[in-house]
Amino acid sequence: MRICTSLAVDRDTDHQVVDLEMKSRLLPALALAAAALIGAAQPAYAGAWVYPKGVSWFRIGFAYQNTDERYFLDGKRIPYFFDGQSEVTAAFFEYRLGLGAGFEALVQLPVYNIRFDDLADNRSSTGIGDVRAGARWNFVQDTVVATVGAAVKFPTGEFVNDAEIVPVGEGQYDFEVDVEVGRSLWPRPGYVNGKLGYRFRTENKENGIDPGDEIFWSFEGGYRWIPNVMFKGLVRGLYGFDAMSFGLPIASLRREVIYVEPGVIFAISPTQSIEFSVPVSVRGRNWPAGPRLNVGYYQTF
Repeated sequence: MRICTSLAVDRDTDHQVVDLEMKSRLLPALALAAAALIGAAQPAYAGAWVYPKGVSWFRIGFAYQNTDERYFLDGKRIPYFFDGQSEVTAAFFEYRLGLGAGFEALVQLPVYNIRFDDLADNRSSTGIGDVRAGARWNFVQDTVVATVGAAVKFPTGEFVNDAEIVPVGEGQYDFEVDVEVGRSLWPRPGYVNGKLGYRFRTENKENGIDPGDEIFWSFEGGYRWIPNVMFKGLVRGLYGFDAMSFGLPIASLRREVIYVEPGVIFAISPTQSIEFSVPVSVRGRNWPAGPRLNVGYYQTF
């Protein structure tokens, strides 16, 4: 059974003092880049199931968000300061290969065009983001399927420690582990799937900030109501811990979000599918507010 799921860096402190005014202008655009990165980190297809040996899967996905609101430090949804407007357009390329014995390898490459405009300036950046590579092992293959995964995010995206530049990369390594559990509803044409993971985030050497580790999770279900069309619902979230800067804890850099994401998948052939989904944030902290449009094309071969 094939299953689909969809797609902050803060600035340096000045001698251990957080410049809240500057962050209030730049954090929204930086959080937008992070939001897209978090989406890319999730396996976009198959849930807890892995591909058989020799089977390849390729995805090209697109995401777009334009918003003038964000979740502030206290979690309240507010307009950006100084009439700010954040816009991100992203393309994602992902390749997965079944290795046999329940193992699967994957690599993900994002490309971003990010803008943040306010009364002070108009800023934009375009380029390749941080590449991820990982592997998964399907260690339970029964009525209930369970898989563990591990991945590394490499700082391949350009990160410039400049308060007036919106970076396409986060400037540091991430290491993450996760476990997924899924169950097919066969003979009914549906499934349920849950995921829980932990992301270890390393220090950014450019600005001295050690971003807090993060817990990420998701729960989804899908059902094929009519031939070749599957409707799905996904709830996913991220909870970050306090960051450190020059050895001092900075709670103001902590980020979190919860998304509700309806979607629909169209099977255009036995090996090709197109997915549309609209993640809508319902809660957050240091995160952009509002909906995002995701479109993905999937091909197995």
